[in-house]
Amino acid sequence: MNYKSPEADKWNIVKEYIGENNITLGPYFSYQLMNTPRHILFTLSHYKFAAKLLGESKRILEVGCSEGLGTVILAEFAKKVVAVDIDGDAIEHAHRNFTSERVEFLNLDFLGAKFDKFDGIVSFDVIEHIYPENEDLFFSSICNNLSREGICIIGTPNETSDQYASKVTRMGHVNLYSWERLRNTINKYFDNVFLFSANDEVVHTGFYPMAQYLIADVG
Repeated sequence: MNYKSPEADKWNIVKEYIGENNITLGPYFSYQLMNTPRHILFTLSHYKFAAKLLGESKRILEVGCSEGLGTVILAEFAKKVVAVDIDGDAIEHAHRNFTSERVEFLNLDFLGAKFDKFDGIVSFDVIEHIYPENEDLFFSSICNNLSREGICIIGTPNETSDQYASKVTRMGHVNLYSWERLRNTINKYFDNVFLFSANDEVVHTGFYPMAQYLIADVG
């Protein structure tokens, strides 16, 4: 006699509802998942924080979207997200995994680019990869794409935490910021800058020198 539990029927109904959609992570997030999975949690928590700050029904530009894993969090309640990255392979994975009318992925160099005036701009883990001589061009490009009443959210590892970073994490870092330097640099381009600290997945307003990660709310 074969007994079929009601729990099995329940899960079959759930599986039928969610469908057979699958994604294959690209090399960047696959490496994180296999080696330092907690860092994916940290990254996604920063995106959730940014989405909450921006609010609903906004037109958002994401600078440095990589494989698009965080982009889908921004897009959940946005009107439109234009997500750009210089890495063509990463954009291919983003296209393959995340198809939505509210998201447009573009493979291009953001420096000097002019798209439109957006309600919000989000850029996580990008400025530490921008050479110092291109810093002005990066921030000028942010200004040229942000509406007058818009909000920009920029996240970067704190220079004080670099000594604890892995070899892979540090390989591309050419321009790390302390909290003072980040604030002073952004103040050249914007009137209002508020810095948040982040330790692991927790975003707070605590002591900046002990923060692992810095998030600037700019407007």
